[in-house]
Formats: sequence, C-alpha cells, structure tokens
Amino acid sequence: MPEHMPAPIGVTADGKPIYPYTPPAPTPPPVVACQHTHAPAPGPAGRPAPEVVKWVTIGAATSIFLLTVAVAAVAVAIGAVAVTVCLLVLRSLWQQMQQAEKD
Repeated sequence: MPEHMPAPIGVTADGKPIYPYTPPAPTPPPVVACQHTHAPAPGPAGRPAPEVVKWVTIGAATSIFLLTVAVAAVAVAIGAVAVTVCLLVLRSLWQQMQQAEKD
C-alpha cells in the first residue's frame, strides 16, 4: 500500500476497502499584491499630433464646402423653376393680348 494512502477502516459488501474521511488540503493563502504604488502609465500628450489636426481640419472644411455647393445647387434649381413658370405665364398673357387686338 502506498505511504500517502490512509489505512482502510473497513470493507464494503463487495470487498472494496473503506477509507476514513480526510479533509482536503488547505488552500494556499492568496497572493498579496505589492504594497508600493506604481507610477501611472504615460498617456497621450495633452494636444493631438499635428497630422491629426491637419486632416481633421481638411475633412471639416471639405464637408462645409460640399454642403454649401449642395445648398447652392438647390437654390439654382428653385430659381430655374420659378423663371420657367414666370415665362410661361407671360407668354400666355402675351398670346391673349395678341388675340384681343386681332378681334
């Protein structure tokens, strides 16, 4: 019998040995965290890199420019429709005036 096994205290009906209850081995104590303070990890600088600022500025300026172009295109389209309607109304009035003079 191995040395680490306790001696059996009896035998079951089918002939297997019965061993006494042995409590589990105590768990090792938890590892204590170090007691000194760590310096904080160096974070990013207070100001972003000049390359980032440059590209953000270019993106913002491009967005504003494209929005301005879109609004201007809508204004031109509305103006074109208004001029067309005005010319059609004036042409109709002119034709009516010409018909009235002939009669």
